[in-house]
Amino acid sequence: MPSLPTLLRASAVVSALAGIIHLAAPDRLLELASWSYSRVLSVRFQPRENATRRVRLVGVAMVVSAPMLTYLAAWIE
Repeated sequence: MPSLPTLLRASAVVSALAGIIHLAAPDRLLELASWSYSRVLSVRFQPRENATRRVRLVGVAMVVSAPMLTYLAAWIE
């Protein structure tokens, strides 16, 4: 089983990559969500106004959290 600092560092990398994707391709992520909702849940997904901006804000939060997770991993060790 990996140690907590190792898990935090891995989470930081995943968070940074996911955040970059949210910042770079918000429209594509919304299309993917629409397709997924349709196929998996059999419901219609219709993004609201300013959905692209909200997806980008989530991306910013993910990118900002990555260094914090890395710092926390170093502090625990």
